[in-house]
Amino acid sequence: MIRAKGFSLVELMISLALGSVVTAGVVQLFVANSETHNLLQGQSRMQESARFALDFIGRDIRQAGYRGCFSSNDDLNSTVDPANLPYEYDLRFGMTGFDATGEDEWTPDITNILPYTNSSNDDERVFSLAADNYGVGSGINLDEIVSGTDIVTFRNLSPVELRIAAPLNTAAVNPVINIDVGWNEFRKDQLVMIHDCAQATIFRVTSITPNLAGNASTVNQNLTIGHLAADLDATRNITAQLNRGNVFQLDAAVSAIESHTYFIQPGAGFNDSGQHPLSLWRKSGLEPPVELIEGVEDLQLLYGEDTDEDGVPNQYVPAHFVTDWLAVITVRVTIVVNSIDNVGGTTLPTHGCTIQQCSDGVQFDGLIRRAFTQTIQLRNHS
Repeated sequence: MIRAKGFSLVELMISLALGSVVTAGVVQLFVANSETHNLLQGQSRMQESARFALDFIGRDIRQAGYRGCFSSNDDLNSTVDPANLPYEYDLRFGMTGFDATGEDEWTPDITNILPYTNSSNDDERVFSLAADNYGVGSGINLDEIVSGTDIVTFRNLSPVELRIAAPLNTAAVNPVINIDVGWNEFRKDQLVMIHDCAQATIFRVTSITPNLAGNASTVNQNLTIGHLAADLDATRNITAQLNRGNVFQLDAAVSAIESHTYFIQPGAGFNDSGQHPLSLWRKSGLEPPVELIEGVEDLQLLYGEDTDEDGVPNQYVPAHFVTDWLAVITVRVTIVVNSIDNVGGTTLPTHGCTIQQCSDGVQFDGLIRRAFTQTIQLRNHS
């Protein structure tokens, strides 16, 4: 008779102990691999965020001050009183910077310059087109801009040049500018610029005939010159003021004016801790601000000013120390990006635990972060 024989109690206990060790090792290996994966994903996010952020900002820096072949000339004419030019259309300056000089303080004062929407959702210095209310409610929420971060605006002429169909050699009040175009990128009441290589003038579009925005058919657009009601000046609404110097010939063109303002504020999304990550935002023209890149928590700019006109910056200074914006030839951009999600990092938040919420009992939020710096040269410096 064969007797059945099983494990003894000692053998069973030894087997369980060995199994527990193996299981613990497997769990520890899984946790370590998971942490490594999260860390690598966070590092990849940082690299990606930094690359896109510097690409967006760098592209607009290189475009700043572009005025077609008139870019090398600062003698820009305007039929609108320069003191009344809306912020977005003030192409006299390719850029305007605001340096964070204190808690919720910027120099120059952003509340005196930037178009914004106040706490009552009312527009402040927000330019809009009376014809269709385009631009209404598109201001920047200044309460959300992160204290201690810089703000900057870049302006340039659109690369789309619509050639005029006839020379402006007929003296007239409210002169008509005929343009042969395949579409219309202009709006009534918009400010645009007529330009050639010798002169350029900003004027207001007061009529479009016919108004075929987006139509692919070739049409003849009649653009006339105009002003805001508070800026009416009949002596400016004449061909001589539009030309001012030589008559605009068939080589002249009309182009839209573009502007892009960059700033930092909380994004609309959530990270794995339930917080809104700080993001890079941009307001373009009269459009409302949009969130560009998540995980960008700081923006700092230094401006390379060429004070002796030798083509080399003599000093890099923050915005409130720039003595002549037309003398700025390079911009040094520094951004700080983070991993967005908690990956076990112990780096201190850029803005402390009041803006970026730290974990309980510690002064960090589990994010890893890294600063990236790039110096970019303006291409359209005079």
